[in-house]
Amino acid sequence: MWKVLVLLAVFLVIQDTDGFWWRRKKYVHTKTVCEHHRMRLNCGRHRYILVHSATYGRQNSRTCSRKGASHCTTKCRSRKSSFVVKRFCNGKSSCRIWAKNRVFGDPCVGTYKYLRVKYYCKKGHFRGREVNEEDKRGTEDIMYTEEDME
Repeated sequence: MWKVLVLLAVFLVIQDTDGFWWRRKKYVHTKTVCEHHRMRLNCGRHRYILVHSATYGRQNSRTCSRKGASHCTTKCRSRKSSFVVKRFCNGKSSCRIWAKNRVFGDPCVGTYKYLRVKYYCKKGHFRGREVNEEDKRGTEDIMYTEEDME
């Protein structure tokens, strides 16, 4: 029996490329901010932000709900959310970003949206941009300024 447990542990360690699989959730920060508000990501000294994912839109009716709001969709998401947040925040010790259509586009007109970001704080120095090709889709028309973000 102990051989099976050892093999299982070895398998899990091999599958775990980020390390510390049993504590991973503890290190992922998730922040949510309603439309027209600003979000601040912060990792403190000697650490930098590494964005895992970002979503601007609406995925459920509970988050940032408004009393008396008219009909709204819960299946909308800006395709450029992750790209924009990664481009602006990755590698910084802190950053501020607005949750607004001017930054992310308007994926569902007339629906009150929110921005949700999942990120890690990494030790050391940032080594280049960490944006994958999937994040870049639909970003050709990004037009924002530093003022839009801060």
